[in-house]
Amino acid sequence: MNSVVVKNARFVNEPGQHDIEIEAGRIRRITPAGEGGSATDALDAQGGLVTPSFVDAHFHPDKALTFPRVGPMGQGSPVDSLAVGARIKAAFTVDDVTDRARRGIEAAVTSGVGAIRAQVDVDSAIGLAGLQGILKVKAELHDVVDLQIVAFPQEGVVRDPGALDLLREALTMGADVLGGGPDNEGDPALHRAHLDQLFELAAEFDVDLDLHADMDEDPSRRALELIAERTLAHGWQGRVNAVHCCALAAYPDDLAHRVIEQVARAGIQICICPIGNLQLVGGDVTPRGRGSSRPKELLAAGVNVAAGTDNLHDMWFRFGNLDPVETSRITCLAAGLRTDQEVLDGFAMVTDRAAAYLGLGGYGIAPGNDADLVMFSADNLSDVMRGAPGTRTTLKRGRVVAHRETTARMVRS
Repeated sequence: MNSVVVKNARFVNEPGQHDIEIEAGRIRRITPAGEGGSATDALDAQGGLVTPSFVDAHFHPDKALTFPRVGPMGQGSPVDSLAVGARIKAAFTVDDVTDRARRGIEAAVTSGVGAIRAQVDVDSAIGLAGLQGILKVKAELHDVVDLQIVAFPQEGVVRDPGALDLLREALTMGADVLGGGPDNEGDPALHRAHLDQLFELAAEFDVDLDLHADMDEDPSRRALELIAERTLAHGWQGRVNAVHCCALAAYPDDLAHRVIEQVARAGIQICICPIGNLQLVGGDVTPRGRGSSRPKELLAAGVNVAAGTDNLHDMWFRFGNLDPVETSRITCLAAGLRTDQEVLDGFAMVTDRAAAYLGLGGYGIAPGNDADLVMFSADNLSDVMRGAPGTRTTLKRGRVVAHRETTARMVRS
């Protein structure tokens, strides 16, 4: 593989400019600008910001771009979205999933995404067709994006008794992580059984768990607390992630802090999805929810927090563009991240913290790591996050795999 040097790069929250020497897809050396060695190819960042490639910690590619099939959705509540999803996914085919997921993931790559944790429904409604489609996309796009696949029983495992056998087959076929979510059972009396069955299956296959929890801000919901309790009971500390956790924001402070302490003891990582959740949970009750959990308190307690896009133009969220810069910006807005350090935390939720959430090795701009980078023409983080016009170039293991450009100009007669 040819050697590459990225010249005149600025890094987030670091002074000066740098050269990044890349050999065989990995970063070999970082020097002050102008001191980099010779290389077969050179890319001049021209003083623009260079960041690690983005990591989308939570995305449902099997449902992507299905909004035109949705039809009437009642109030558009989580219950409505779940019912519509069960109806339309029964007609999904492998080729259909492959085509839509490919288009969605390619859009993410053009936004600078280098790794995705992909949630894929595995249940009696769709069987293994969604997984087969995403496995095809993973193979096709392996040289531009790293996909981790979560086998997700959207319809539950207690009320959908066929799901456990399908999940076993999914893990045998190549799913990397076991998904779930006690709220999917509907009846709170089934939540513990849902989790215990999944913990047992995770132990059988020695895989991590990635669990949906408390997708609205009803303060009576206690899925995250139960997940932490069962994690400790099963000895699966450090191997469980929880997504959404919206109800945490609606708890009284003393209860919220107690749950956060238990989450920290269990070594659970959290992924919030403010873009979709702002619309999904922020509508019909007062006070209006913001769908962003409590990231400040979680971080202060030592809990890692990532942010994901969640959905792309489907029954759960009619908008979306899989741009992690937008995810970071809206995370800062929804979660009230205002100070310089808090905004850096918001950006880390789609970079370093998201990489930790996925357990990625060799991530980040440092010698020995994969040269997965994004080059911006903007020279500072504020301009990047506010969406200032300019260019964005994505490198995967030292090779340019995508480029996008936005322009704006006045036209006067």
